[in-house]
Amino acid sequence: MANRPEAEIDITQDLVQALLDDQFPELASLTLSELSRGWDNTNLLVGDAAIARVPHRQVAARLIDHEQAWLPVLATQIDLPISAPTHAGTATDFFPWPWSVTPFFPGTEAATAPLVDPAQTAATLARFFRQVHTPAPPNAPTNEYRGCPLVHRAQSFATNLSHLDASLDRQQIATIFEEACAVDPTNERVWLHGDLHTRNMIASDGDLVAVIDWGDICAGDRATDLAGAFMLVPDELAVVQQHAGADDDAWQRARGWAANFAVIYLAHCDDDPVMGGIGLRLLDTLLTT
Repeated sequence: MANRPEAEIDITQDLVQALLDDQFPELASLTLSELSRGWDNTNLLVGDAAIARVPHRQVAARLIDHEQAWLPVLATQIDLPISAPTHAGTATDFFPWPWSVTPFFPGTEAATAPLVDPAQTAATLARFFRQVHTPAPPNAPTNEYRGCPLVHRAQSFATNLSHLDASLDRQQIATIFEEACAVDPTNERVWLHGDLHTRNMIASDGDLVAVIDWGDICAGDRATDLAGAFMLVPDELAVVQQHAGADDDAWQRARGWAANFAVIYLAHCDDDPVMGGIGLRLLDTLLTT
């Protein structure tokens, strides 16, 4: 099922050049080249060290606001580089939404980059979790799809699961999700990345070197983020569990979040085979551990 939304505004090089000319002339002489088009944003490389992150859907404007407001603060407590905006662009008379310039981190999406020392990377990821998952302030953003009690996602999980290929063990997948829903929910509100799959993790020289795309940053249950460990270092989960600062209940809920993400990726991957591959590998991990 392919459902990547259509862009509401075509983000062209000419448009981004005009935004730079208007708001950040110190960057305007740098070469622009398109880097990627996601569900919500178009990213252009600015020179060789920065990215113009420009929403092409109105729904993404609020997420850009969240990144601009909170990532510069969060970056001060995290050793691993993150894509905190260096320049906070605003709406203009020719573009209606906020946009950002963020650092560019050379490397490859961890989804397609083999790790040299998975145990070392697991330790890096665990440290990242400890540093991110700190108490969030009362005015931190919330997200009805991430960080919430897992049972709130039960209806969408069932819908996505029904679209999976019949060759997959849908009953066992459902059992993993249901067992996680039965674990007591948490009252904690810690900072979350919110979308921590391996396409949002950058690897270089076989190790994790940066975490990008924080549009879903919010406060809630850390189990949502812990699901990323099942994707990045499935054979070194014990290392992450030992050092990430999460209790056993959180890890049980994380298995359910991982199952939830796996069926989302597989149900909506017709136009994104990389996400489909992440989903299949994630299910294999969950069904065999």
